[in-house]
Amino acid sequence: MTDSQPQQRFRDIQYNKIEIKAISHTTVKELIGSLNNKVFDNQFETKYANHMNERVFVFKVIYDGQGWEIRRTVGQFKQLEQDMANNIFYYIFQKKKITGSLETDDPKKTLVLLHKFLQMITCNEIIPQCALTFLEISCINLPFKMKEGFMEKKSGGRATTNCCESFETKLAKWQKRYFIITQQSLLYLKGPEKDKCQIRECLSFDSDFSFQYGKKETGDDNKIIIQFSQRKLILRAGSLTIFIDFIYSLFRSIKDSPYTKLHRFGSFSPIRTSECKWYIDGDKYFEDVCDAILKAKQTIYITDWWLSPEMYLKRPVDVRKYAQSSEFLYTRLDNVLKLAADKGVQVLVLLYNALLSFLYNDPKHAKMQLESMSPNIRVLKHPPQKIPKIFSHHEKMVVIDQKIGFMGGLDLCFGRWDTQKHPLFEVHPFEQLWPQIDFSNSRVRDFFDVRNYEATLLKENEPRMPWHDIAIQIQGDTVIDLSRHFVQYWNHVMMTKQKKKKQQLIHANDLKMEGFVPSNTSSFVDYSNVVYTGRKESLIQMKQPILLDEIKTQEVQIEMNQTIKQQEQIESQQQSNAQQFIQQQYKDFQNYQKHEKMFIPTQEDDEEDEDQNYYILQTQQQQIQNKQKSKMKIEKSELKNQGNTEGIQARINLEFFIPHIDINQNQQSCITQLTRSSCKWSTGIKQTEKSIQNAYLSLIEDAKHFIYIENQFFISNTAGYPVKNLVAQALISRIKDAHEKQQRFKVIVFLPLLPGFEGEIDQSNSAVLKVQLHFEYQTMSRGGKSIIEQLKQEGIKPENYIQFFGLRQHELSPQPNSIPVTEIIYIHSKLMIIDDQIALIGSANINDRSLQGNRDSELAIIVQDQVTVDTIMDGQPYVASKFAHTLRTSLYMEHFDMPYEKVIDPLNLQFEKESTAQANINTRMYKQVFACYPHDDIRKVSDYQEFKANKHLDEYDQFKSFIKGHAVIFPLQFLCEEDLNIKVTQKEYYVPENSFT
Repeated sequence: MTDSQPQQRFRDIQYNKIEIKAISHTTVKELIGSLNNKVFDNQFETKYANHMNERVFVFKVIYDGQGWEIRRTVGQFKQLEQDMANNIFYYIFQKKKITGSLETDDPKKTLVLLHKFLQMITCNEIIPQCALTFLEISCINLPFKMKEGFMEKKSGGRATTNCCESFETKLAKWQKRYFIITQQSLLYLKGPEKDKCQIRECLSFDSDFSFQYGKKETGDDNKIIIQFSQRKLILRAGSLTIFIDFIYSLFRSIKDSPYTKLHRFGSFSPIRTSECKWYIDGDKYFEDVCDAILKAKQTIYITDWWLSPEMYLKRPVDVRKYAQSSEFLYTRLDNVLKLAADKGVQVLVLLYNALLSFLYNDPKHAKMQLESMSPNIRVLKHPPQKIPKIFSHHEKMVVIDQKIGFMGGLDLCFGRWDTQKHPLFEVHPFEQLWPQIDFSNSRVRDFFDVRNYEATLLKENEPRMPWHDIAIQIQGDTVIDLSRHFVQYWNHVMMTKQKKKKQQLIHANDLKMEGFVPSNTSSFVDYSNVVYTGRKESLIQMKQPILLDEIKTQEVQIEMNQTIKQQEQIESQQQSNAQQFIQQQYKDFQNYQKHEKMFIPTQEDDEEDEDQNYYILQTQQQQIQNKQKSKMKIEKSELKNQGNTEGIQARINLEFFIPHIDINQNQQSCITQLTRSSCKWSTGIKQTEKSIQNAYLSLIEDAKHFIYIENQFFISNTAGYPVKNLVAQALISRIKDAHEKQQRFKVIVFLPLLPGFEGEIDQSNSAVLKVQLHFEYQTMSRGGKSIIEQLKQEGIKPENYIQFFGLRQHELSPQPNSIPVTEIIYIHSKLMIIDDQIALIGSANINDRSLQGNRDSELAIIVQDQVTVDTIMDGQPYVASKFAHTLRTSLYMEHFDMPYEKVIDPLNLQFEKESTAQANINTRMYKQVFACYPHDDIRKVSDYQEFKANKHLDEYDQFKSFIKGHAVIFPLQFLCEEDLNIKVTQKEYYVPENSFT
């Protein structure tokens, strides 16, 4: 497929659906006063004195079920009639000009005549283009908007590194362009006609948005200067009325947009409500992604670090039949997307453009394969690789019809599909779970040619490396923000590729607004600032309701132990409870500077040189109807007597005390917020956003009882230079606070036992593996400033407050050469759970690459369920969030192989004793039978061969029953006598150090 875009969608205007309603009048002076009198100085009013009392007539246009407000003067009506004079059909019905008989001193009569004139125009079978433009009707299928019309635009203004920019701006020419103001953006075209209405640029409102207008600020009475993250627009209106009308519409649009201010944690995304469903490991996740793609009706958006077109989304795959029958091929990703595209669904894919010399992703192959399937599939790669960039697009996201979103740690690629049992081998010779290249182990032999996907990478008796991950499905308002992120990302890629005339996307939120605009001119809003800046007020004006632009989503029935009568009794309280919760979130965010002073540096001293800005998007017709108010319920329980229970071992009949919770029913109505790491190079935004790190720091500080973390990496500022993120320091501060107050508090961290890089520790190709271990151990336990060392320096026993675990699996290889084998379970999750109340799920690792904002691009969602469950915390009755609680207990049951009743209380001393003891037993059994590393007994690389020689595979049958669950103790003394940092003699020494952190 070429670089041509999918066909742009226009609408054929149906003249019989145009209606005119509710005509009224005001004056230019009243319009000026409704905005801000201060903007217009005395010279301005003197210059336009003859126009101040000119009447402006306001009417509604209703077209195809949608409506908008039009403001016009008598002069504009007369100009329209003159423009229509050359149309023969007009004089068939009207011999005398209607506007010529207007009595401007009799408003009522004028209203009658103008209404008659408008009705005369719209009753004809054909309406000329000048009349359609007057009514602000264009061929762009964008039913919800604030304003359409012509303005003059000065060329230039894009962010660029060109030293001649200012010189070029002075020579720039003015061009007449047709502008459309929506709730979320400003876009422009050459004209409203079908042959001219390809969108040239779509500029989204964000927290960097500002504009100036009027002679005092711009040097021209009718000029407007608008600043976006991606560029600056200089516009000029053809008349005072057009100027005022444009300003008013712009004010209304930014007022309704949630993106012109920052929200909690400094995120672009507001707090919203959504239906959420968690996934542990990939089997059910990929199955649901497959089903959602096949049900798509309009659009599919995908972003991935790595995408494998030949990956099977549903398994097992019968290898005897798939080659002969498409029945078994349809769940392969490329074929699934083809089925959707063949139905007319537009599939847009954004991939990290990895260099094959560094990584195996091969995005070029993915692009060629997918685009060959259908002209409705479009794939873009970023960043351009003329100059290699060491940072990546790391977010993983699938959005269906801008209504259902999938995100988390799972790329749509080889090596990610797994179950919670994490088998090491295929159990069936034909119905395979890991067909072909997907049976893999990147620690033994990394992918090197993904085009040869029918090959097998591993030798006989070599186990695959199991993959543990966390993901989430979202239905509801936060999907709007996922879609917006995709739009920004797509635009930016188009801009960096300089495809200025390509088709554009319009964000889904532009296709909806809060009903019709008011017909009463007194509804105009009074603004007090000449210069409007979204960022200026973003941190202090957080009082308006944040549940904006709700979309109707499929309701998910949730079983609850309540009668219908009980439910009806509490419904009336739900909205106010939810609003109180949201206001509390804003209150917390207003106090965010406290967190900044404690944890966040005031300046970024290592901002990277970044690429150019934004680009363009494509129109979508997506009518979202039947707005509903989200029914929300948040119950907060203030628990008393939750003191330290150390030494008290009261036995509790948990089955009697707590109702059984069905952990499979995990799709709930939740308070959600999207956070991200994003910057100029990755999405084109002007100000770096690191709201994921901000969320980590704030949530850790506010934790009351317990923090659970699963992450692929654990590299933080306690590792020393050059690491900057402050997650580890936040954990230390919270633990110190708990120790001083003598509170029961615990942090549990699960990490991969080894980084997922090819190479053995005693081989020359292990430099990257070792340097990752270097920074992780410096963070946790070595180097003088690590977490454990700082706690010990304060007289705190670290084991009382923080524990580190890994995961491992064992199995017999298939017959006939059946031998015992073991392999680590590679933890790829990016998860934090706070107090069984809040979950943070996303793509961001705990390292600088993911958290600093100006490096890898990432997404994470914060979830707090509105459905609560009665549980236990620290031996006391406790009300938990169902989403977070069921996710955490499900993980504990998998990792520790314990029933729900034992894992319900994460601070239970008996559980802590049993789980730690079992992890120690597992660790000893793996050493006794397999002599596998990493292990605390291997202090130096030279110890490895002697350690490995002491394995006893013949004792496997004797000891395998002692191994329960997958959890093992993380070996904090592994290679503690080695310098694991990169040596000057190694080629990796010449790679920038921050690429490893």
